[in-house]
Amino acid sequence: MGQPIRSHAGASGSSRVRRAGLTPARPAYRGRVQEHHAREVPHDLLPMLAVPADAVPHDGDRWSFEMKWDGMRALVAVAGGEVTVTTRTGNDATARFPELGALGEALGRTEVVLDGEIVALDDRGTPSFEALQPRMHAGSPAAARTLVAERPVVCMLFDLLWLDGRPTVELSYRERRALLDRLALTGPAWQTPPATTGNGEAVLSAARDLGLEGVVAKRLDSPYQPGRRSDAWRKVKVVHDQELVVGGWLAGNGALDGRLGSLLVGYHDDDGGLRYAGRVGSGLNETGRRALEQRLGPLARDVSPFVAVPKLPSPRWTDPELVVQVAFHEWTSAGVLRAPRFRGLRDDKSAADVVREA
Repeated sequence: MGQPIRSHAGASGSSRVRRAGLTPARPAYRGRVQEHHAREVPHDLLPMLAVPADAVPHDGDRWSFEMKWDGMRALVAVAGGEVTVTTRTGNDATARFPELGALGEALGRTEVVLDGEIVALDDRGTPSFEALQPRMHAGSPAAARTLVAERPVVCMLFDLLWLDGRPTVELSYRERRALLDRLALTGPAWQTPPATTGNGEAVLSAARDLGLEGVVAKRLDSPYQPGRRSDAWRKVKVVHDQELVVGGWLAGNGALDGRLGSLLVGYHDDDGGLRYAGRVGSGLNETGRRALEQRLGPLARDVSPFVAVPKLPSPRWTDPELVVQVAFHEWTSAGVLRAPRFRGLRDDKSAADVVREA
């Protein structure tokens, strides 16, 4: 799998990509941010989203390729030295990641809105969504501060939406990336990994070798579209995992009699209906089980939320509001998951956005 990614600048994920033979693009843009009247840093932007794809684009010279880090998407706003971290759904997550507060001092008087992904590393030094779970669900600022030493995070920065009083979203990706690279943001809890123009297959191969989730292809001439899912950004995964909506659960056996044994999960089809995708019991530890039981209790309902009601032994139905991350071997011909494994809760994503990925 190669050498581990470290959370300090000396042996970052960026350096691992370079060691894999990939050279970051040197953007040609040297212009200025678009001229607008300066105004306050916005805190209500939402991230642009990528569409799933099963291959990198063939016209690779029109695209830039970045690693996909298996973490939590976040927008980071810095104004007057104060840092605010916002999730993909617009929730304030600043208190969960206090180490990112030092980014305000690093930027000085520069005010920005940055797009990135917050990751935690497992014992091998590889980004791990499971390792990030305690940080994502820290119950209080005090708990978050305690977890900083036990499970530090790194924010991988890859886009710039605002710079010193002016929006940059209408600029092309190439231009935004040039401005971001000029900020040279590398610190104890943040990095700016390289983006590579062209040669997408090599980047995808490097992601596979490094044990990463996949790559994101971004069209060089594309503007940033806040809150929209666009074909100008395409995510290609090298591991099989999927966000899914919990629509119910089954009780376990033996010591788990009457308690959560497996989740009943699904995804939204083109008509918005919730399609059943199988049951997930593997990967649930006691901590995760208790957290799920607490969250699912208030969501109990009498009827199935799925379009087609599966034949199951005494299912307990719930409102389809909770999103989980699930790894699996493959989709069966019947449209359910083979060998699914629970990876964690996703408070940062809306159930309404969950669809079956390529």
